[in-house]
Amino acid sequence: MGRFLWLFFFSMFIISCSKDSLLTSSDAPLGFSTDSLHFDTVFTTAGSITKSFRIINTNDQRIRISSIRLAGANTGVFRMNVNGEPGPLVEDVDIAAGDSAHVFVNLRIPATTETLPFLVRDSISIQWNGQEKWIQLGAYGQNARYIRNGIISSNTSWDNSLPYVLIGPFTIEENTTLSISKGTRIYVHADAPILVKGSLQAEGDTAQTDRIIFTGDRLDQPYAGFPASWPGIYFTNTSHTNRFVYTNIRNAYQAVVLEGRETVGEYKLEMDQVIIDNAFDAGLLSINSSVRANNLLISNCGKNLQIGGGGKYNFNHATLAAYSNNLIVHKDPVVLISNSVL
Repeated sequence: MGRFLWLFFFSMFIISCSKDSLLTSSDAPLGFSTDSLHFDTVFTTAGSITKSFRIINTNDQRIRISSIRLAGANTGVFRMNVNGEPGPLVEDVDIAAGDSAHVFVNLRIPATTETLPFLVRDSISIQWNGQEKWIQLGAYGQNARYIRNGIISSNTSWDNSLPYVLIGPFTIEENTTLSISKGTRIYVHADAPILVKGSLQAEGDTAQTDRIIFTGDRLDQPYAGFPASWPGIYFTNTSHTNRFVYTNIRNAYQAVVLEGRETVGEYKLEMDQVIIDNAFDAGLLSINSSVRANNLLISNCGKNLQIGGGGKYNFNHATLAAYSNNLIVHKDPVVLISNSVL
């Protein structure tokens, strides 16, 4: 029995030493969880999410990676760390048998003069035992106009040369009009309700590229399709003469909310060829107000259309559709209309 135990512990010692010995063979393979990392559109100066990949030691001995290096280290766009150690160069990374190292990557793109999205590329070199593997990195950069805690206090026009990114609450003051031209894209942060005390005029056009877009500022997957990415647009009692034409409003918490009667014209909000989609709560919520809509689509919202407290409404060719998915379970009516306050 004693001899058997001695042989057992001796065998375990040999196996342990074998796994801890350094593998230096030039044929030793490594596994990689991906060959490339791609980032969806990243706004300049704003920074990106962090993505990662694994370097896997598939051998039965410890292996040493001599270097993990960002090839474009001097550009300062992509940033990397390996198991918490920052780059752009990390050397002598040991990976135990059957274990892996984690490489984390993000980027911050400096502003340029480009108006259209542009491609940014780099790569990571991994070297071990005389071998080399390249991981390709890519992202689309987009310059934008950033507005933090914005207040519109005089008549203002926005054009489509660059997107607008709203950070923090955004307010259109009383007796003030914000006019938005066709093709303009407005990306809204999670902390940025759009409060309209005056007038909002969003006039898109028929071509798909000429539609005006309101959506959240997270363009990376899967967040680009999440409802409740931003609070929504709220028209107060003092707001009047608002208009959406060929406009998409997507991924809000409550996409469009109106309160109070029109004080200047016939309707507080007029909509033509408008799509309201994927709001977590209400697509259109109106309390004792007035809306005229032509060719309106409200789709996949938690509560597509809610009207309460009376008011004046004219809907012509309106489609209201809802399908449950992993993010929204439709337990409420697609349409709720009541003379009492909801």
